[in-house]
Amino acid sequence: MTINREKRKNRILEAIIRAHVTSALPVGSKYIARILGLSSATIRNVMIELEKEGYITHPYTSAGRIPTDLGYRRYVDSRMFVAEFPRKNILTRLREHISRKKFFEEIIEYASSAISKITNYTGIALSPNNRLYFDGTYHMLEQPEFMELGMARDFLRVIEEKREFARIMNQDLESSGTAIRIGRENMYEELHSCTIITSPYKFKKRTSGSIGIIGPMRMRYDEVVPVVQYLAEITTEALEGVYA
Repeated sequence: MTINREKRKNRILEAIIRAHVTSALPVGSKYIARILGLSSATIRNVMIELEKEGYITHPYTSAGRIPTDLGYRRYVDSRMFVAEFPRKNILTRLREHISRKKFFEEIIEYASSAISKITNYTGIALSPNNRLYFDGTYHMLEQPEFMELGMARDFLRVIEEKREFARIMNQDLESSGTAIRIGRENMYEELHSCTIITSPYKFKKRTSGSIGIIGPMRMRYDEVVPVVQYLAEITTEALEGVYA
């Protein structure tokens, strides 16, 4: 397969993902053809390939397609996440507020709350003593994917297992960088419709814990990943400032 054909597939997959993230609805070939300026026949043929390879699927009898966890993984792996924030004033104020916190756990708890407010997803934070903070759980219940009672119940039940969640986040710390677990990459079946993004913070130049979010796979990755990374950085700064 030629490089140009692979680029076209990536371009069409990205267009499907962006449309689905915005609408939460299956995406049709005519819509993608219109926004990319390609023929509907070309789009349909590429969609067939992407579906055979497991990157998209069609729900029920819908003619439209939605991305799978493999599709999101391909998309995420192709991105270079740049810290360009449309709401810089919010992050500037956040940096000021977190620098005023005087205690270790207070800083970590505040970071969990702040990241939830900024992203509108569930904020999570792991402290060095394995204490786990959740904030904004209700944000997940606002997502279309979780309006079905059974999915909402399963999600709420699994996040109550804080000890297991802390173990997962400790495993991600071993990678030292930002960890992005998409869909079936999460060990719990109840989280197979979710993405968990975490980034480590440091204390005295050693990785001590992590900050992150839980959201649906249908996520604004370009916005959320840099925010998670930035929050981890300013958490490190705050801890070093308090205990300098």
